[in-house]
Amino acid sequence: MRIALKIDVPTLRAATVGVPRLLKLLEEYQVTASFFFAVEYNAQGKGLVEKAVSLLGKRPKAEMTLQEAMLAVADAGHEIGLMGFDAGAWRKQAAFANADWTSHQLALGMETFEQLLGHAPNRFAAPGWQVNAHLLAMEERLEFRYASDVRGKYPFLPRLHNIVSRCPQIPTTLPTLSEMLAREEIEPEKAHEYLYAESRHVLPFGHVYSANADNEGIEHLDFMEKMLVMWKGQEGSLRTLGEIRRELDIEALPVHQIGWGEIPGRKEHLAMQSVQAET
Repeated sequence: MRIALKIDVPTLRAATVGVPRLLKLLEEYQVTASFFFAVEYNAQGKGLVEKAVSLLGKRPKAEMTLQEAMLAVADAGHEIGLMGFDAGAWRKQAAFANADWTSHQLALGMETFEQLLGHAPNRFAAPGWQVNAHLLAMEERLEFRYASDVRGKYPFLPRLHNIVSRCPQIPTTLPTLSEMLAREEIEPEKAHEYLYAESRHVLPFGHVYSANADNEGIEHLDFMEKMLVMWKGQEGSLRTLGEIRRELDIEALPVHQIGWGEIPGRKEHLAMQSVQAET
């Protein structure tokens, strides 16, 4: 059983509270993961943190700044990539956005990422699995090592609106925790058992699980620990998306259309690996 662990960091709270806790957990179990940061909060330290304060009446205690969290991830030997600039705006607008908007958001994210970490990102994960053809073209032009923008079953080269990108997609293959908790047929206390059963279905390059530092890093850290224990047991292995990328022969990768589909437990449509395209 091979599981690649992708950790999305879409908010300041996720970075300053969730990431430090996840780093401690991953160090304890000697697991290396791929982290993807949204970086708008370097300029605006508000957003969902302020919303949480108004709803809960207290401010989550930050353990690091955004920059410290990113540096700690890199220093610990984990992969680190970009999840865009404003993750909330991306989820709402990206699917229908034009080239100018997409380019502007990507440029803002890359510039801020480089200011924080000292080098530009070379991997990307679209917030909320929302994409457009302009993004695919830009990922190839920027020579990203890979992207993880869609849901699917195995790595491929993406095609959308007659644009084929040579930047390989490594899709998320497993349901997320929030999706499982939203389904009535899955008992919350048994979500880890459901996910483990799903991950036992054999795929050519193994599975990719997308955790969220707001969820698995804070309220559901115990769930994440259970999954690490189960996945590492019985000769299982946890790895980064980059390790999958190193196995790929780009010239041999199939080209697949990107379509839009529904996932149980989620209301919006997501970008998904669809039928293989003729080349």
